[in-house]
Amino acid sequence: MRLKRITPRTCLWPLTGSLVITFGLSIALTFRSKNHCYAGVCGEWLFPLEARLHVVVWYCWISLSVTILAVRAFQPFTASCLQWHLIRGQWTLLGKSVTLSGLLVVLWVLGLYGIITGIWWLRLQDYFVTRGERGEVMNGNTALAAVALTGHYADVTMGMVLLPVARHSALASFFRLSPSTTFAFHMIQAYLLCALVLIHGAIYASWVPVYYQDPRLTQDIFPLLNPTYLHDEVWPGLRSSLGIWRASLVFTGLVTALIMLALLITALPIVRRKHFNVFYFTHLLSIVAVIVICLHASTMFYCTAPGLAMWLLDWSMRVYELSARIDSSLTTIGKGWFCLTLPLPRRRLDGCACHSPLAHFHIHHSQSSIREIHPFTTITHLASQKAMTPSSTSGNVVALSETDEPIMVQFLFRKSEPEPIVASSGSHPSKKKASKQWTNKVASLVDATSMDIPSRSGKYSVDPESLPLPPYQTSLRLEGPYFTPVNPASYNTVICLVAGTGISGAVAIAAAFSAQSATAMRNTTPSAQQLETSGETVRREHAYSGQVSPSTPHVWHRCVVVWSIRESDHVKLPFFQDTPGLEVLSHLTGNDRARIDLKKTIDDIRRTEPGRSTWIYLSGPNAFLEAGKKACQASHVGFFSARWS
Repeated sequence: MRLKRITPRTCLWPLTGSLVITFGLSIALTFRSKNHCYAGVCGEWLFPLEARLHVVVWYCWISLSVTILAVRAFQPFTASCLQWHLIRGQWTLLGKSVTLSGLLVVLWVLGLYGIITGIWWLRLQDYFVTRGERGEVMNGNTALAAVALTGHYADVTMGMVLLPVARHSALASFFRLSPSTTFAFHMIQAYLLCALVLIHGAIYASWVPVYYQDPRLTQDIFPLLNPTYLHDEVWPGLRSSLGIWRASLVFTGLVTALIMLALLITALPIVRRKHFNVFYFTHLLSIVAVIVICLHASTMFYCTAPGLAMWLLDWSMRVYELSARIDSSLTTIGKGWFCLTLPLPRRRLDGCACHSPLAHFHIHHSQSSIREIHPFTTITHLASQKAMTPSSTSGNVVALSETDEPIMVQFLFRKSEPEPIVASSGSHPSKKKASKQWTNKVASLVDATSMDIPSRSGKYSVDPESLPLPPYQTSLRLEGPYFTPVNPASYNTVICLVAGTGISGAVAIAAAFSAQSATAMRNTTPSAQQLETSGETVRREHAYSGQVSPSTPHVWHRCVVVWSIRESDHVKLPFFQDTPGLEVLSHLTGNDRARIDLKKTIDDIRRTEPGRSTWIYLSGPNAFLEAGKKACQASHVGFFSARWS
């Protein structure tokens, strides 16, 4: 039986199953772990009722969250209401708008913390205060209760942090959540988790001086390594063979805190954007952190189990897709631009509701790097390719069910920095760094073939731009596609403001526009047979002139691509079709030329058709995206900013 991809149509049952299985496992373990709990603190042993309520509340909270997200995803009216802006970005300290959905999420999370407080606080306070009074230890007992309570806050917060938020996650796919939304939730909860861990450790550290006031009296009641148990219940374990695990409480907490500190530092924007591989591979330490923190407290496992199950589900799909090699062709376009073409099996689109023109894949090319997997936006409009394909014999369009031909998918990329033709004795550090970039390693495969081709002068070291080079045949592994939830077809005019390699998404949007226009012409233009039977004398040239009837139901009738590119990097791209309503404009920069005025560009395009609905696609470097965002907000138009970070 072939494993299916995680898509909006296929991931409902895996998601539901992961919640049901992990809930059943967690509840069962609360009944079985009294004598088999290998964690520093086993709450279900000392507080069985509260521990089970803790598990039930957490899974009920997740289940209700899933239900609310499902209603939001499949009820457009609910989704539009939740997107209502309460406070605009210019009125907030961080410059971020406050929406109704964002406010409800904050209240929803605070409600969970409130319920956790109601379950645990009085019981913990009674436990530590009563035990201290019996041992004549009157100080610091409430502080220990606070340490335990903040630990339970961290339980559920860690569970939220571990929910999959990557672009390929089943959670985001099924609930149609944008990457920016899931990343924002992940980052906020991660920062909150770090704050809770810091408070948790700080309260414990404030209790340590109380212990040393009279250690002979305190150590029997509240041992330093684990004040949750009595001294003879911890190391050396006179009453339990599990004492050695309980003595590890402080050490597992310190190890987890250090790993979280490393994750926090590498996740800072200044580090993540400049050293993404450092950020990515440091984040793999979170696997170690989860294992260690589950040895710190058993409730941690119960709360992180749903996220771990979803994470394993996502990664199983990634490994399955990356296991297959696909033959591909790498060609040069000119001036350091390259095109990667490969046949994508049609089964990759099984279950995909691929209406969006924007889709990206994760590419692994072992010849360039064994460990790196890079995301790339395809310039191919997969939705039109999925529905039908041209017949190789008749040239007519045949239905998908009539062909098993693969879909030819293309990726456009450019070298980070052009390589010099003649190597010098001393290389500049920036050029050495650029040569290590993944795109440069891939491009060098085509450049290497040029060394075997004689140039016009008869020599063998040629400029790759001077004559057409044969494509380089290679193989790679491909994961995807993953569609970005945008719908430009619902607007009259779509403007693509892109810079540099950000042109890839604009090519796909332009292809979607051309495909829609072609479909509209086929649906509105009478066929030759209809012309003959109806006695029409209209010439065939007029019937296929490309003029769409005003009654055409589609809304999208204009697509403008504005490409900001340095003159030295500009090349005529052969991917745009000649379609009525499609305009491709290049704004050359460099050599003392002024940068593009995005606000003026938007206003000039809109001025030609006042009153039309407009949507803008932004893609390029971060500075370009920020300038584009401000220009769109100033012009009061909707936009989408393509940002990998």
